[in-house]
Amino acid sequence: MIKFFRHIRRKLLEEGKLGKYLKYAIGEIVLVVIGILIALQINNWNIKQTEQTKIKEYAKSLIQDLEEDISMSNIILSQTIRISNRIDSLSHLVQNKKIEDISNLDFVCLSWNILYRPYSWNRVTMEQLKSSGSLQYIKDISLLKRIGEYDAFTRHLDEDYLNDKAKTEDAIEFLNKVTNNNYSNIDGFRNNVLFKTNDLRYEEFSYFLEPDYLKAKSYNLKLITNDINDVNRAINSLTRYQFHLNIRSSSELPRLVKGAEELIVLLNDYLDSIN
Repeated sequence: MIKFFRHIRRKLLEEGKLGKYLKYAIGEIVLVVIGILIALQINNWNIKQTEQTKIKEYAKSLIQDLEEDISMSNIILSQTIRISNRIDSLSHLVQNKKIEDISNLDFVCLSWNILYRPYSWNRVTMEQLKSSGSLQYIKDISLLKRIGEYDAFTRHLDEDYLNDKAKTEDAIEFLNKVTNNNYSNIDGFRNNVLFKTNDLRYEEFSYFLEPDYLKAKSYNLKLITNDINDVNRAINSLTRYQFHLNIRSSSELPRLVKGAEELIVLLNDYLDSIN
């Protein structure tokens, strides 16, 4: 093709047709420019298609991550409610009672396993979106904002967990001055009673019906303190922790779940808009 155009230019020059040559040269330049513009347009279209393909993959993966986050958060929500209920029961257990009338066994059961499971966010897709720079390809500003808000809120909850963990460690120090955990059937008691306190597969407080609970009860162990103030300090530490638990269960975790559900809707809408 290039040889063909060169042949035409040479022929026009040899025939002395300068005007026609100039017109032809200009036309050739225009054709070249048009060709370049078409090539750029095709290249831009290809880039856009590649970007959209990546965004679709990230959006679908992010939806899956959010669904898993919702499932995990609902488990933790149920655990925080269950722990709070046990603390209430423990408060009622000791209320207006003499120290010798307080059941050590029930005190152990109701104050055991007071920390909910740690969060296990699925952040792989979120981190890939940020590190790859693909967030810039999402043109929906409101969607970008919601993604950023969700990521920030999960990190806030991570901080809350660390604070709650520290509060339970403080509470355990007080509890260790009150309860006697030295049951002869401690292995079975631990596995069949204590580990079930936060296990949502079992009905709340159903562990009181376990044979190992009844066996431990027969040992009739007493509290290791004779000072009711030790008991009150332990209860106080738990109720202070319970205040924060109730914030998690009544406000923060429902807000997290709702935000994740709304973000899934927005991502599905976005996927529909770019298909």
